[in-house]
Amino acid sequence: MLREAIEYLTTPCQPLARRFGYLAEMVALGARYRRQRRAWAPHVAACHRFVDQAIQRVEPGGRALVAGSGLLIEVPLEILTARFDQVVLVDMLHSRAVRRRAAGLPNVRLVELDVSGALAPLAEALDRRAPLPTGFEPPSIDGAHFRFALSCNLLSQLPLLPLEAVERRAPHTQDADRLAFARRMVQGHLCWLSGIAERAALFTDVDSSWLHRGTVTEVEESTWGLPLPAPDMSWLWDIAPAPEQDRRLDLRHSVGGWFDLHAVTSALPPC
Repeated sequence: MLREAIEYLTTPCQPLARRFGYLAEMVALGARYRRQRRAWAPHVAACHRFVDQAIQRVEPGGRALVAGSGLLIEVPLEILTARFDQVVLVDMLHSRAVRRRAAGLPNVRLVELDVSGALAPLAEALDRRAPLPTGFEPPSIDGAHFRFALSCNLLSQLPLLPLEAVERRAPHTQDADRLAFARRMVQGHLCWLSGIAERAALFTDVDSSWLHRGTVTEVEESTWGLPLPAPDMSWLWDIAPAPEQDRRLDLRHSVGGWFDLHAVTSALPPC
């Protein structure tokens, strides 16, 4: 607990990230990983294999973008830096450990950014007690185009903390409005990612399962109803074996990886 408290107090963090709980979430994720490193190891290895295979599909050199770089648990940073001239790591905030690691790699750049473009409009709407925003757009990054872009376990997570804020501040918001807001975030993310790079790839959890002694008792879809095609790679992630999140139940995610987001977005409704 002392380590987490120090990390929370000393991590540089923009007000919007702190307001929506991204700093607390990052600290909690790091603590969970330290507790569950062995259980997570197959998932981490699968993520690294996916990224390695994805980047083999593009020419070396140029710039690469990693959205949702987080604590770099799932990101094989040295493999990316060896393949591309510059690697841009994008997230709401970067821990001190990530900053130290990036400082040792001259072709890594850190960017703190809300990749959905939704948080500032949502904060304003909640403060004004207005309807949830609908016209937000993902931001540009220096107006630059990338040779390769990667979304790391971000798609399913994008709406979670914003919707928690909605529940706190505007609990009477209709379920249909919440789902429409979430769907705009996740579909906008796919379209943004595929639009800024010659080749874009993604891995994300697609469902969550609760298990009791190895038997699945409940499954919940994690992609907000988005009709994604079958993934190119898939694996399981034992994210919270009992008693990590529940005294008796294990939490497991199914993860899918897609090498070419252009093929994915072409099958979706227009952005």
